Parts: sequence; C-alpha cells; structure tokens
Amino acid sequence: MVCTLAIALVLGGANLAKAESRDRAVDRLTDFLFYKVNPELNNRKLQAGDRNYINEWQRLRAEIDPRVKPAQEVCNRPEPRDLGWEFTVINGETYEQTYDRLADIIFYSRHPQTTGQQISIGDKASSNEWLAIRREMFISNCGL
Repeated sequence: MVCTLAIALVLGGANLAKAESRDRAVDRLTDFLFYKVNPELNNRKLQAGDRNYINEWQRLRAEIDPRVKPAQEVCNRPEPRDLGWEFTVINGETYEQTYDRLADIIFYSRHPQTTGQQISIGDKASSNEWLAIRREMFISNCGL
C-alpha cells in the first residue's frame, strides 16, 4: 500500500513539478521581454536602486497580465498535456498591435515626459529607440 502510494506520488509529482501558477507564468513572460530589451542587465535581479527599471518591468507586467490565458483555451487543443499558460491577444487586437502596445509601454516608461504624444517624424533617435524595442517584441506561443 505504502509502495503503491509512493509510486503514485513520484509519477504524479512529475506533472505537479511542471505545473506553473498563472502569476509565475506572467512573471516569466514579463522577464523574458524585459531582459530582451534591457540586455545590459545580463538577466541580473533588479535592486532597490533600479527604480526606472522596476517601473518599466511593473508597467510591462500590467500589460502582459490580462493576455496570459490557459494553454487549452489559447491553443484550441483540449489535451491533458496542455496544462500551462500561453500569451495571447485580447480585445480584438492583432499580435502586431499587441507588440506595438508593449513597445509603447517600455518606450514611454523610459520617457514619461512624452507619454501620450506620438514620436515626431524628425526625432530619429526616439524612432530608432522605439524600433529597437519593437524588434524584440515577440513571444512564441502554442509551440509555434
């Protein structure tokens, strides 16, 4: 009896170990994009003095949070193995619009004085910075 229970726990534990909470999935996806656009941090943990980075990470997480859904719902594959979480679009947005929005969140976190303003055509430095951020905005989902 004890042996059977131990085997069940070991076999079942493998699935439990793979299970990830929704909050952890949101954090993981936020970290993924955040560190892609901030390579100078070398994936180091943020410190209390990193206020600007912390603000940027928090704003990015707030935007990613509603876009993390159960894999079964997003991938249209109701299989038991799809226990995880996937990034998806919401409110009728396309993925391109979503990635543009995420790039905006990061750009305007870095330049709060310009929040709500479009980048002017003549501002090549800001345009290039936004484009560099946008190029990093991609999250593979549903195994694609």
